[in-house]
Amino acid sequence: MKKYSLVITAGDPAGIGYETACKFFLQEESKKYDTALIGHKWIVEKTYNDILKTSIPTHLNILEPDNNIFDYEYGKISAKCGAAAISYIDYAVKGALDGKFDAVITCPINKKSIKDAGYNFPGHTEYLAYLSKVGNVSMMLAGSHVKTILATTHYPVKDIASHITEEIVFTAIENAYNAGRYFGTLNPKIAVCGLNPHAGDNGALGYEELNIINPTIEKARLKGINVHGAYPADTIYTKAQEWDFIIAMYHDQGMIAVKMDSFGEAVNITLNLPFIRTSVDHGTAFDIAGKGICSCSSLNKAVKMAQMMVNYDKSIRSL
Repeated sequence: MKKYSLVITAGDPAGIGYETACKFFLQEESKKYDTALIGHKWIVEKTYNDILKTSIPTHLNILEPDNNIFDYEYGKISAKCGAAAISYIDYAVKGALDGKFDAVITCPINKKSIKDAGYNFPGHTEYLAYLSKVGNVSMMLAGSHVKTILATTHYPVKDIASHITEEIVFTAIENAYNAGRYFGTLNPKIAVCGLNPHAGDNGALGYEELNIINPTIEKARLKGINVHGAYPADTIYTKAQEWDFIIAMYHDQGMIAVKMDSFGEAVNITLNLPFIRTSVDHGTAFDIAGKGICSCSSLNKAVKMAQMMVNYDKSIRSL
């Protein structure tokens, strides 16, 4: 297998993943990167011929996990599409772990399709962690001015407080610290949000800050991590440019800030994998799949971010 710096997985064939990837390779900018697309060549050809009404760019390298041909319909949940999407991820992770790829950029998968295919994972992040045999991964979203890491991810609001533990908070802080190398600093400045309004207001509005979050921050500081808080979440994001990373306690606390900052152009990053992984900030968009109207702007950002992270990491390693 030839070594590529970056590989893009095509995602669910019934969604917009192939179209966004194919649009990316139509741009002159794409020639700047040493990149390959992991997917089925026949679907790539179909996308260019039937949707984009053009031919495959000569610089597009396609890596196929297999040569299976199957029926699918745009915008429809399908176990066959789920299995195909999983096969692209499997191929990418194996190559990354073998040192063949520096970074993996993923297009969206459909949770129901992969479940119907027999893969009972909530999404990309959990499956990547499973394949890599690592725990304690963190989800990070990077916009133009906001880089936020989620202590917890997809829990109902009524259950969030029960999942805020010292281990969960420390993992997010530690992963933020270790991620600094990919963004040009070995000593990143990290802010931590409180869980409650006004960061609990000294116990008047909740005790998670006093009993869990603040002691964990102090524990991390004693280990030399430049971390501060807990801060009220409604004000800390107004000062996002003063921080390298901001840790949110739950999904919407962090995601709203990032999407206000860079909706449609933010980058999803998984921290603590043994390789660099970035992703688009959108889903399969079944409602517009196959119509030729999707944007590849988020994929552009994900590719650019991955290359930047690769470059910073190589620079740090050379010191």
